[in-house]
Amino acid sequence: MFLRILRKSLSKRKSRIAIAVISVIMGAAIATALLSVSLDVSEKVGYEFRKYGANLIVVPKSDTIEVGFPGVDFGSVTEQRYINESDLWKIKTIFWRNNVLGFAPILYQVVSVGENQYEQNVVLAGTYFNKDVEIIEPYSLDDPSIFNTGIQKISPWWKVNGNWIEDQNDTTSSMVGIKVAEKLNLEIGNIFTIKYYENYEGLINETIYNLTVKGIIETDGNEDNQIFVNLQVAQDLTSRMDKVHLIQVSALCNACPVDTFAEEIEGKIPYAEARTVKQLVNAEMNILGKIEDMMFLVTIVALLASALGVMTTMTTSVIERQKEIGLMKSVGAEDKKIAFLFLSEASIIGAIGGLVGYIVGTVLAQFIGLSVFDTSITPRVEIIPIALGISVGIALLASSLPVRRATKVEPAIVLRGE
Repeated sequence: MFLRILRKSLSKRKSRIAIAVISVIMGAAIATALLSVSLDVSEKVGYEFRKYGANLIVVPKSDTIEVGFPGVDFGSVTEQRYINESDLWKIKTIFWRNNVLGFAPILYQVVSVGENQYEQNVVLAGTYFNKDVEIIEPYSLDDPSIFNTGIQKISPWWKVNGNWIEDQNDTTSSMVGIKVAEKLNLEIGNIFTIKYYENYEGLINETIYNLTVKGIIETDGNEDNQIFVNLQVAQDLTSRMDKVHLIQVSALCNACPVDTFAEEIEGKIPYAEARTVKQLVNAEMNILGKIEDMMFLVTIVALLASALGVMTTMTTSVIERQKEIGLMKSVGAEDKKIAFLFLSEASIIGAIGGLVGYIVGTVLAQFIGLSVFDTSITPRVEIIPIALGISVGIALLASSLPVRRATKVEPAIVLRGE
């Protein structure tokens, strides 16, 4: 009996039900779209940020000694230490290893370029450009044993005129900062000589290397004043085998704080200290947080509008059906049965609106992703129960006042036409 009354009630008021369903669809679609975009874009925005350089720097721990007389401070002296290149693979064995997108070690040294009065000092930086690093002891058996990384991977935003150094064993090619190229009149394909002077017990040892310009770098940063070569070239030149000054790490930190990366890396390389680039990390988290807050507010407004539409429709339905309600009460229907009838209608409206809204919202998410963020949004099946729960909940909540009004109907008054 109850199901027959419910079916007739829905079939006789198709236009009213359709309006309520459309209201729920609008709210569910916007909620689905923005939730899909928020879940997907936060990670993709994080990847976009990672195109603008490392957000974590690993340096060796050094002993600092304060010098001076009592009452007179001359400053401090810091002992120069290095990180072993042979320990770099450990960065990919931390718990958050899959969020480590890449790293690049750097060994700096001042070298001379030119002859006689034209000789100039330039910073030489040895690094990985495109290096396959062997993970000696993977964190998990499912983890790959080879990880491709380098400055090309963590700094794709560099403007390069010419080509990157692709061969990890290339000992003759170099990439020159644009300011260095202008000072030394270097062009792509030019061969130039660098000299490294080492003072050992009063004797000056000169090491000479001939390099070819393969690419010219422009970053508007310190890199414009440096010459980049493969790490082994800098190590051979300065006799610092297996040594690096620092490691630049690009870590995707939308799922966990970047400070966690620092702590875990320090645990794997105890003699090193990991420092976060605070300004960059804070900017990333602030922007991601603002995007999520904006989407949350828009979703709330859409759901309120949806609830208002359902409440208006249900209220109108109660007013139109007062005689029907009065008749049911006069033959013995209890208030809870009347309330259950209307709440069942609201649940059906919410369920239909939620399912259709999820489909519409998924399409809308793709449109938002492509037009605003220039990226596609991955459909997420796990959002279906969320969309259904929200839709049914909004429909029931919006129906609470109309249902209360329905239970207050007085059969005698309504049936008399008053």
